[in-house]
Amino acid sequence: MFTRLKWFAAGSVATIGAGAYLGAKVKQARERITPETMARAGVSTAAGMMGAVGRRMQRGRVVVETETLVEELGNVEPGSG
Repeated sequence: MFTRLKWFAAGSVATIGAGAYLGAKVKQARERITPETMARAGVSTAAGMMGAVGRRMQRGRVVVETETLVEELGNVEPGSG
């Protein structure tokens, strides 16, 4: 009988402790997630994506320019200049 009470008390303490911990974490998250922070995250993500697209476009342009140069030079071998 006493063992059951001991386990019941331990389980109750653990449950209450876990509930308090999770409640504090939820409160912190609620304070951290505001419309302003969500807007900043969205703008930051969009800016990062635009930067990546810009870098890809620049790399693509370099490849196109190189291919155009090769076509203009015709049959000239590299290093025969």
